[in-house]
Amino acid sequence: MKTKENKTRFLSLAKLDNLEMLVAENIVTSSSRHTHETLTLGVIEQGTALLHHRGTSYPISSGSIIAINPDDVHACYPENVLSGYSQRIMYPSIAIVEQATYEITGKAQQLPLFREPIIHEPKILRQIQKLFSVIETASTVLEQETRLMQTLIYLISTQASCSQIQSLDDEPKIVSQIREYLDANYIENPTLTQLAALTYISPFHLSRIFSQSVGLPPHLYLIQVRVLQAKKLLSQGLAIAQVAQEVGFSHQSHLNRHFKKIVGVTPKQYQNSKNVQD
Repeated sequence: MKTKENKTRFLSLAKLDNLEMLVAENIVTSSSRHTHETLTLGVIEQGTALLHHRGTSYPISSGSIIAINPDDVHACYPENVLSGYSQRIMYPSIAIVEQATYEITGKAQQLPLFREPIIHEPKILRQIQKLFSVIETASTVLEQETRLMQTLIYLISTQASCSQIQSLDDEPKIVSQIREYLDANYIENPTLTQLAALTYISPFHLSRIFSQSVGLPPHLYLIQVRVLQAKKLLSQGLAIAQVAQEVGFSHQSHLNRHFKKIVGVTPKQYQNSKNVQD
């Protein structure tokens, strides 16, 4: 039986605070364990898969709503490697989600905390599907903004609790120190022993407490930092080969592979989306 062709589109809407949206059909490959700085909000439109989220596996299928908190580690694995699954995912900015939360609570600097990453609620599903339709069509920015805010407010008020934004002060000091080092020195290739020397603990101990706190081991966290930096440079129009070098990948192929597994599209597709004007 022939594998269905995977098709992906990536949209970026500057007038919606750079809201990004991924439309992917017939996904037959697994994603890497990763996080997003923003809320991940989407719908499974076809097929079945397993979502691994914070150590738990969740079956997802047509009609499943995905709502993953910022910085929550997750990965998705198709159950059928021939037909895969199809999804629409959007990533509203922290500022937009904060505004929606403020409309509910009247308190600033708060983000929603979704209790479960998978939601089954027909009314929310219809609202999100309509939101995707409005974003993808030639509707006005006013309509897009209104629909986005209405959907977020209803979703948050019915499915989430609110909390103060977590800062590095809430993490173990050692973990914060290593994160800050990797964030600032992502072009380097430190060994675990070198990182441990910064904190005066054993490499094994560092790896264990970092993974427990962040959800990713140091080497995967570094890859994610590099991909995040690559997105910024690609948005500026830099050549992909140059971007790969500037963020610390030894070859462009390494950037392509990791970028696709985390973002869902190739660096070229992502860069092209930034060149499309709203």
